[in-house]
Amino acid sequence: MNVFSGLKRGSIEIVAGVVLILDLVWWGAHIAAACAVGYFLWAYLSYRREAHLNHRHSGPIRERMTLAEVKAIENKYTRRDDYGTPEKRALVRSGLDRYFYYVRYERVQSLLNAFAPDAGRVLDMGCGFGRNTMYASERRRRIAIGLDLDELKLSWARNEAHRRDLDARTAFVCADAARPPLRPRSFDCIVMTEVLEHLIDPAKGLASCHELLEKAGILILTVPSRHNLAYSGNPFILLEKTLSLIDDRVLPPYHDLHARSEYNWRKPEPEYGMHHNFSLQRLRHLVHEAGFRTVSRGSFEVEIFPHLLVEHLSVGDVEMIRRWVSPIEDVVTRLPVIGNLGQHLVWVARKDA
Repeated sequence: MNVFSGLKRGSIEIVAGVVLILDLVWWGAHIAAACAVGYFLWAYLSYRREAHLNHRHSGPIRERMTLAEVKAIENKYTRRDDYGTPEKRALVRSGLDRYFYYVRYERVQSLLNAFAPDAGRVLDMGCGFGRNTMYASERRRRIAIGLDLDELKLSWARNEAHRRDLDARTAFVCADAARPPLRPRSFDCIVMTEVLEHLIDPAKGLASCHELLEKAGILILTVPSRHNLAYSGNPFILLEKTLSLIDDRVLPPYHDLHARSEYNWRKPEPEYGMHHNFSLQRLRHLVHEAGFRTVSRGSFEVEIFPHLLVEHLSVGDVEMIRRWVSPIEDVVTRLPVIGNLGQHLVWVARKDA
């Protein structure tokens, strides 16, 4: 989200909320309250309409998507001058998005330390540039394999692993996560971070993870969440997101496509990649059906208005953003309901015996 449009929308929502409370509690005229409710309802219905239109227009594209097309799109973006390395991938983001980009890796690596400290063989499924792969081999001193569909990213990862003298414990394989050319039951832990949403059939990706893990092996998974707040303070949207933790049928349909930015039916782009968003209910079902037992779950990157203020004041300084946003995020993710409304779901599961 553009920080200025987010600040504008958030500021209007705060003002409308204050007016609503003052009119109900103090003024008593109820005219201003009705206007505030009208604004919130109009914004909520507009958001629902956009979701339905995006879903309707993107459905036929999604149904025709092939693995070759997904690979070609990934390769095209990797060839871009501003996308060709993990550092460049980070720099094209705003300061706040860049902070969360780094924190995502830190979060996954902390889970690896906590839930699979003794894992001797680690698979980084959909490894991209291999950051988690090299963390497992360099910091954890484990045998680590990185698998990805994009050979260009793997080429960079191999060169970086060689530069760090990790060749003896690190290898990279170019393959589809749903059909990996690896021996069954050959890994103690699989890390699959922000990968499942890019698969044409997520269930097949989880099934391959189950097949590759040893008995009682650990799967560490992160995916985009359909419950995320998206910096909204609209009470109708907040209520919808809260209720969706109980029953995801209250949510509007998601379009399951991703180009350079989210799919926009009014200004379609010529190329798209697969990009599922998952609810708690859907991910729980997929994990259970694949033969895993949930060990831990949660969410992170809770998108709330104060983060936008920090980004605006920091002028893109990631360290300043970290100094202010990190303690806020630590508190928010521990709250009973809000803590489940982050942009990403995080799941730790064990292969059932």
